[in-house]
Amino acid sequence: MKKREVKDMRNWIFLGVTLLLMAGVFSAAMSVETYTVTPSTVKPGEEGAVTFSVGNVLPSTATTTITPLEDVSVFFTAVTGIEYKAQSPFVIGTIDSGGSALVSIPFHVLPTAKSGVITASFFISQKDKTDLKTVNAIIRVVNPPIITLSSDHQTILTTDVINLTITNNGGAASKFAIKLADSSNFSFIGITQVYVGDLAKSVVVQVPIDSRKVNEGLNTLPFVISYQQEGGDTANETKYLTVAVKKEKADVAFTQVEPIVTNKDNILRMKVKNTGRALEDFRVLLTDNNVKARDSSQIRLGNLATGQEKEFQVPVFAGVQPGVMTTTFSVKWVEDDVEKEESMSVPLAVSSDAEVGIYLEAKPTPLAVGGDYTLSVTASNLGSYKIANVVVAIEDSDAFDIQNIQKEQYIGNLDNDAFSTVQYKIRVGANIPAGDYPLAFKIRYKDQSGLWIEKVVKTTVTIRPASEGVQKDNGSGTLVLVGIVVLAGAGYWYFRMRKPKAKQGFIG
Repeated sequence: MKKREVKDMRNWIFLGVTLLLMAGVFSAAMSVETYTVTPSTVKPGEEGAVTFSVGNVLPSTATTTITPLEDVSVFFTAVTGIEYKAQSPFVIGTIDSGGSALVSIPFHVLPTAKSGVITASFFISQKDKTDLKTVNAIIRVVNPPIITLSSDHQTILTTDVINLTITNNGGAASKFAIKLADSSNFSFIGITQVYVGDLAKSVVVQVPIDSRKVNEGLNTLPFVISYQQEGGDTANETKYLTVAVKKEKADVAFTQVEPIVTNKDNILRMKVKNTGRALEDFRVLLTDNNVKARDSSQIRLGNLATGQEKEFQVPVFAGVQPGVMTTTFSVKWVEDDVEKEESMSVPLAVSSDAEVGIYLEAKPTPLAVGGDYTLSVTASNLGSYKIANVVVAIEDSDAFDIQNIQKEQYIGNLDNDAFSTVQYKIRVGANIPAGDYPLAFKIRYKDQSGLWIEKVVKTTVTIRPASEGVQKDNGSGTLVLVGIVVLAGAGYWYFRMRKPKAKQGFIG
């Protein structure tokens, strides 16, 4: 090749390279920035948007360019689960040198969309270019279950079975289970959880509830539900259901057969009558420290039919003051194979240890056939507590007649260790044989407990023969007569000695 030809070829190559370099400097480069999805998660039926920026980027070696991006468009196709709110292609148009355009493609998540990830692809093109820019946007669809709980029981008993309706207005839930919160006083009977499995729109399950440790009244059942959502995520949440707890009452009535005495060992005798439904394995427990059982505190009465009455007795010690006190009985029974318990307040009458002693004295003594006497009756309170409204009445006797207007006499109140005396006028029969005769007094009073107590105190009196009574009376009369004579003589002597002797001193 000739030198001239080689030189010309070199010039053409240089020109071509120069033109290529110039074309590289003055041609634009399209760029797409990172996309965003708003909101970050969407539910079926909601709307969102995919947003990204398309820019006309200058080469790093250039300071200016005259080449714009022409006929820039964004193409997209339908995707399962969503529909676009814009038409494809989305036309941007021309992007000048160094400029950018913000693209926002709105979309609507179909109600039938499943939870998971949807990839939405967008393709950006420009005039006379075959290469495309691609944006693969990730749209996260969440469809959590929307759970509602309702019960057919607004009021539940101590142990009860409720029909729990579980309604799901959201996405599918599988491996559905129900527990009670660990901090709750409620519990299930016989199970630790209720397993449902795949949850449909609505399902009814039977839930056995034990509320024996729960106070009566309004309470909240804390159901902890767990399930697996669409897409495999596991969720836990607590649903609260308000119910009224009503404690069953054992319809039994206790009746005290007789009072017990304070500060003494007693036999507490009680009757219990079942006025309600039949009770199985009925037991009574004495739980009050004021009335303590000396042996076992539990009394088993077995089955108690409706209307049936049973009597029981238990040795106790009552360390309380006299009066009507309220004690606590715990009753237990079995119903539907579940043991139930209730505390009941039972009134008990506790009487005092009051004792009244009767002591007699007669004037004159001894009592003799045919004589009249004053009989003094002393009533003494031998107990630990005051007694009130004490009345003493002497009973009729074969030995004598009572001369008082009435046989009953009022004493009043007597403190412990105090006494009071009443008197009766009596006349011993003239024709009765001498000997020992029974005599009875009826004592009535109100003890510290407020109870009226009536007792009969019996004693024996000795009637002497009439001669003994007369002799003693005659002797007494003789002594009195002698005393009168002596006193008369002394008085005569005294006045005699005091006569004035002045006349003997006068001389006539």
